[in-house]
Amino acid sequence: MLGMAKWLCACGTTIRSSGEIPNPMQWMLMSDQDFDAFSGLVQAEDVYMGMTIAFRCPTCDRLHIFWRGMDDDPVVYAPER
Repeated sequence: MLGMAKWLCACGTTIRSSGEIPNPMQWMLMSDQDFDAFSGLVQAEDVYMGMTIAFRCPTCDRLHIFWRGMDDDPVVYAPER
């Protein structure tokens, strides 16, 4: 994947990391513990930088989560049916 702005989900849907802003496929994740580390007045950018980027396929609901950053391949999770 490495630096690609789009890729195919296993279902065949194109996932895009660039384009429309805000991106309806992009989700930002943060653990409760990491969130609680913030206190007082914080900058939104600081919170954003601590988040993990994920993309949700609009067709099959698979989550493509970039646990190690966008320079590495995502881990893909499929919903149980």
